[in-house]
Amino acid sequence: MKDTDTHSDIEDFLKPLHIDEAKAHALAHEFYLAFQHLSANSLDQFLPTPISESILRPTEGREKGRGGTNLRVGFIELLGNDKNDNDGHSNGSQEEDPGLQVTPNLRRLLEKSWPISDVLKSENADSLFKWIGSCIAEVVRDGCETFSLPRDQELPMGVTFSFPMVQETLTEATLMAMGKGFAITSRLQLGTHLINGYEKSKASDLPPIKIAAILNDSVATLVSFIYQSKEDSSHKAAMGLICGTGSNATIPLKRSTLHKNKQPGRVKVLAEDSADDLRIAVNTEWSINGTAPALRKFGLVSKWDTRLDNEGEAPGFQPLEYLTAGRYLGELGRLMLLDYLEHHMSIRTDTLPPRLLTRFGLTTTFLSHFKPPDAGVLVEKLEAEFPHSTATAPFQWTEEIATVLFQITKVIEFRAAGIVAAAVVGLLACAEDIPLGQPLQDKTKGCTAENGQRRIMNLIVGYTGGCIVHFQDYLEDCQKFLDLIIQAEFGDHAPLRVVMSPCHDGGITGAGVLIPRGASESDDYDSEYDLDANESDLLIARSFTSGASGLAPESLESAMLRGRRSRSTMRRRPSMEAPTYLIDTDRRRFWIVFASIMMTHFIACFDGTIMASSHPVITSYFRSSNSASWLSTAFLLTSTAFQPVVGRLSDTLGRKPPYLATVAVFAVATVWCALATSMTGFILARAVCGLGAGGSLGMGSIIISDLVPIERRGSYQSYVNVVYGLASASGAALGGLMADKLGWRWEFGIQVFPIVLCLVVAFFGIPRELGLQDKHQSFAQAMKKFDFKGSVLLTTSTTFLILGLNLGGNVLPWSHPFVIVSLVIFGVCFPTCLYVESKHERPIMPLVLLHQSPRANIIFSNFIASFLLNAILFNTPLFFQAVLLTSATTSGLYLVVPVATASTAGTLTGFLISYTRRLKWPLTLGTLFYLAGTALLASMRRGWPLAAYLLCLVPASVGQGFQFPGTFLAVLAASEHREQAVVTSTLVLWRALGSVLGVAFSSLVLQNALLRYLLRYVTVPALPDAADPDAWRRALVDRVRESVEAVARLPDGILKDQVVASYEAAVRLTFLSLVAFAAVSCLLIVPVKLPRLGARK
Repeated sequence: MKDTDTHSDIEDFLKPLHIDEAKAHALAHEFYLAFQHLSANSLDQFLPTPISESILRPTEGREKGRGGTNLRVGFIELLGNDKNDNDGHSNGSQEEDPGLQVTPNLRRLLEKSWPISDVLKSENADSLFKWIGSCIAEVVRDGCETFSLPRDQELPMGVTFSFPMVQETLTEATLMAMGKGFAITSRLQLGTHLINGYEKSKASDLPPIKIAAILNDSVATLVSFIYQSKEDSSHKAAMGLICGTGSNATIPLKRSTLHKNKQPGRVKVLAEDSADDLRIAVNTEWSINGTAPALRKFGLVSKWDTRLDNEGEAPGFQPLEYLTAGRYLGELGRLMLLDYLEHHMSIRTDTLPPRLLTRFGLTTTFLSHFKPPDAGVLVEKLEAEFPHSTATAPFQWTEEIATVLFQITKVIEFRAAGIVAAAVVGLLACAEDIPLGQPLQDKTKGCTAENGQRRIMNLIVGYTGGCIVHFQDYLEDCQKFLDLIIQAEFGDHAPLRVVMSPCHDGGITGAGVLIPRGASESDDYDSEYDLDANESDLLIARSFTSGASGLAPESLESAMLRGRRSRSTMRRRPSMEAPTYLIDTDRRRFWIVFASIMMTHFIACFDGTIMASSHPVITSYFRSSNSASWLSTAFLLTSTAFQPVVGRLSDTLGRKPPYLATVAVFAVATVWCALATSMTGFILARAVCGLGAGGSLGMGSIIISDLVPIERRGSYQSYVNVVYGLASASGAALGGLMADKLGWRWEFGIQVFPIVLCLVVAFFGIPRELGLQDKHQSFAQAMKKFDFKGSVLLTTSTTFLILGLNLGGNVLPWSHPFVIVSLVIFGVCFPTCLYVESKHERPIMPLVLLHQSPRANIIFSNFIASFLLNAILFNTPLFFQAVLLTSATTSGLYLVVPVATASTAGTLTGFLISYTRRLKWPLTLGTLFYLAGTALLASMRRGWPLAAYLLCLVPASVGQGFQFPGTFLAVLAASEHREQAVVTSTLVLWRALGSVLGVAFSSLVLQNALLRYLLRYVTVPALPDAADPDAWRRALVDRVRESVEAVARLPDGILKDQVVASYEAAVRLTFLSLVAFAAVSCLLIVPVKLPRLGARK
């Protein structure tokens, strides 16, 4: 009776995973509709390759040649239709297959393999690719020695990689963000990283490499499968399927079924084929979340699946994969077993073996072969894998538990097989190979042979992957489900059959197969090499597996081709793969646009600094000297707070509209400043002016990055630094003079014409679609994706933080209600903003920039650099005036030294980055110079010669010159080009916040320290009997704290020396506090790893 109850109990427990023929049939139809929708609408799934079906399935004989998966590198020899009688490893299974004959017509030579450590997976992409490059170099050396390859010629490389990727051409691919434990979280150029990794690792005597073809691993499986298949009128190699560490499929689809934004611009086709609506190989990435609604509709996502998903690296990212492949099958079994033991067998989890309580402690590999001959054998396997002696309390594995685990494992496998079979049928229907949902008479058309007998079309699915091969009866059950679905759809007289056929190691062979075929055939764009078809080509192939826990790691593979030619010729043709930067396509137009942006930069920087020397004239004119601080606050507020909004808006609308809008606002606001009739109106005009100037500065930098390749961006950043330095110095120096000589209104009036001129040039010169990420959506569609909530919250929090810190302790006391309320609003809005940003698809400020190296380290180091710069600039004049007792004019002249030093160092840094192509040295030197500079400033004492004080200002200024352009270029190089707008605006935002916080923090430290030292050092002189000594001291303290000029007016003597000593000690303590921040900045930069820039073109 107990066995009956247990059997009934486990059946009820497993019902959420139940799938049968009817559900699988209905799911196939649902997948068919889902795949059609994803193909037409999704930009993350159904990613096309530039490979047409005519290249995949040529009518001529197969090519021959040699070419070259845990990381595997080796050579592959393609034997065409010849039989492989030699040594080496043939691809695929040698078993007889009832569907399509797969011939062992290739072999692999000089092959090596390496596991991928978790350290490499968790480090940044540069470290991972450097390791890959070293492995490639090892086999390249073997190939050079064995096959006598020339070492002075480029070695073309074909690449197969298992990450999701976007491809515009056969030789270019952008990797999408990945989970699975890999530290690849943003889009990056695969080819560039592979070549950089190889160049860093290879010896000087090895040949360089060149990317000749890039494939996704499932695409490579299909290519390899078709190459080795003998197709005829009743057998068609229809699709490639991977079900190992991950789950994915590739199939040829009509180009017209794909979203127009992801259609590749150049597709490789045969000369005689039409390019009109041709079929191209499509990497479906079907495991990503677009297939989730179909699974949920039929109740196939259980509570255990939801828990597994939520505990993953990227919750919600790939639900189908969690249900069908990889280490997730083992983890699902562990979660279900723990649930059953605790809630159905009343076994406390704290009594179980610790490994069973660890995530992924129950592996897919273990469950794959967890089959009876009897329950006793299963118990022995469990005791060996999870010794009960390791449990904290008495626990014993029993035959009942073993049987329950087997039943759990079996239902996991059976559901996975049904889901994969339904997905295969739905995908084949999407490709029009299976006519789902059509009337029976339409389905059977064309299925009759000439002799009148019914002909059955065998659609062959080439599969690979450890899960489908080894996990219980996965492959057998998948084939059964395929047969049942076809029978349910067509009845007993089905015109077709879907047959599974092995195609193992397809990743490493697929790239080797494709390269000579694609290179030797005619295509719709120029090829850089012509191969002699009569020569024997030598391919070297590399493949790379993820090494994740599970049955068979999915492949991150690649292959390299090198033709060995004694008589063949090699014709160089103009490359069509170069980036379409404006500087490379129309130099005259580029220089006109660049000059106009530089002029706008100059005026914006000039306008931002003229208030320093002209505000006394303006405030006196309006009789509002007490409002002077609002002039700088209003400009700083708007120029900072709206930068991220403008940057992200340019991703939605393109660069041109926001840039034109901000320049137009700048022009109108400048006119408003010139015509203002009241102080309130002038302050409002300065606020609008800050919006226009800040927006045009930020957008100008983004546009320059769009027009100039990152390899040359350093030189142009130097030009920007020169303009910035000249404009800032000119504004501060000439503002007062212009106000005195021309009148303060004209110092704004003369700016209007050049701003309007820049606006006109930008209108006609900047490309209309520059930076536009979706060129085919309407304005309304674009704005639907815009992060309005994040924009409002970030702008509000930034605004009130700047108001609170800029006014607190300066215009208003820190205890003033306005200051307190401002900081409270920031304290509420900023955390809310972070939460909103974490949920939005395209946030204004992506949080990944703030918590993931190297970009987070770079941004916060930049924040500290700005913090230090402004704290130094704020407190150094105080030292000169209150300690050395110089005038304000003299202390201002002394500051010319650090300004000139920083400008010179910044200019040289840009050129040196372009020359060395290395990005970390400016960051390292910049932080070290800041550390040395703050330490020197903290050591300053009275009585030194003037030159010593000026020399103390130099190191921190050099650090500024190194770090500011260095961080800008480094964060751009560490980001994808499509992210540059939001990365730039985020960097600028944190730099501005650093400047505000630097002044506020240093002022807070200085004032509190000054109060303490004044009370300690100042002694009360002899006073008349009626005078109160404490009141006298308080009055003196208040007077010298409010104005440094009061120190100079004190009579010479002991009292003055005491006040000066107090200021000296307070400034020294302030600089000492900055040393700690400089040290933190150094520590942030030490672990940063940055890519080396490519060769200058």
